[in-house]
Amino acid sequence: MNQKEFDAIYPKELNRIQHKVLELFLQGKSEDAIAKSIKLNDSSGVRYHISNICELFGFKNEPGERFRQRDQLIPLFAKYKPELVSDQLIKRSGISSDDRQELDFYYVERHPIESECCDKILEHGAVIRIKAPKYTGKTLLLNQIIERAKRHNYQAVTLDFNQASSSVFSSYEELLKWLCKRVGRGLGLENKLAEYWDSDEFDEHTNTQTYFEDYLLKNPTQPLVLAFKNVDRVFEQESFRIDFCELLRCWSQLHLEGNQFAELWKKLRLIIVHSTNVYGSLDINYSPLSGVGLTKTLLDFTPAQVDYLANCYQLQGLNSGIFKEFRKIFGGHPYLIQEAFGFLQKEQCSLDRLLEIAATEASPFINHLREQLEELRKNPQLETAYYQVVNETQPVRLDTNATFKLQGMGLVLVDLNDCWPRCDLYRQYFSDRLNPN
Repeated sequence: MNQKEFDAIYPKELNRIQHKVLELFLQGKSEDAIAKSIKLNDSSGVRYHISNICELFGFKNEPGERFRQRDQLIPLFAKYKPELVSDQLIKRSGISSDDRQELDFYYVERHPIESECCDKILEHGAVIRIKAPKYTGKTLLLNQIIERAKRHNYQAVTLDFNQASSSVFSSYEELLKWLCKRVGRGLGLENKLAEYWDSDEFDEHTNTQTYFEDYLLKNPTQPLVLAFKNVDRVFEQESFRIDFCELLRCWSQLHLEGNQFAELWKKLRLIIVHSTNVYGSLDINYSPLSGVGLTKTLLDFTPAQVDYLANCYQLQGLNSGIFKEFRKIFGGHPYLIQEAFGFLQKEQCSLDRLLEIAATEASPFINHLREQLEELRKNPQLETAYYQVVNETQPVRLDTNATFKLQGMGLVLVDLNDCWPRCDLYRQYFSDRLNPN
């Protein structure tokens, strides 16, 4: 649903009581609390009104589902009316701060990635890995895949590693216990980890697999999509990141084993989502999950996709000379383009003025630019390498490790062996802020 379609429904199509129910629902109030506030006899009236609201926005449950339709209201309003949605509800719904930023954006289909992933999720034991730099649309694609699976009556549980406290990463055992408990909670199961976990007798991988096979997956009535978000946070844990990658690699093969548990693992579909930005700060020169599952890397927008977005934001003058300059400065960078279009749509400044301040300390993108600058300064070798890239007028050939890391950080585009800045904004901003030595 785009902004125009949303505006045609909200607030015009809602009556007074629907407005109040929706407002309280988006504040995270319970059905009983809503009923009391609007003086209904019981919560069944609240469910009736929420169901009607969902229908107005085109949300309907599949056969056998109860409350999923109402959950779709949360990201919709977080996108178009974020001031109505409480931070508590955003957190409870598993929408991270990065996701909330992405929710402000229009979704751009990058064919054939969506269709390939949505077909893959229906296969026995499917594993899909989505990787790209930050702010490239990974969460939006994940949501598309999960929606496809739910239309086939699959269950879905999403685990966001950014929601885990630092104590969870104190040891590998704590991390896997947290994972097991969160999956169980997502399935509505009682925590029985104490009954199955035996640290004296078995290692962490065996205990985790046992808990899944003997409890979490024991009586599946439908396939389960298990989505891991922000797995890069695990990659930052030097003491056990390799072990975790090997665990996921093992899980991707268990449905092929010729034993009594293979049928259980066929029911599991695994989606692994991680940012490649972390590569720049790790002492690695390979992808931690290389070769695991169907791997999709989200690329920058094409010129046609940029035109599509400009029309979504109802911007004029696409063929003007100044818009050609816009294309040059922002390239196909998904985050920068959507931020720029949103900035212009709100008429915070003219296109000319935006291009004038884009690479300065007055830039609307300054937090993003400073974050990238800070990451480069943590690694002097990468800082020197990128200084060379942004200060040359021709593509630069770097060593393999620097190329891999800068590409993972989303700072360069690579053609064969040569690198150049991902967009001219990066060239302008970083060229005089990096240390050449």
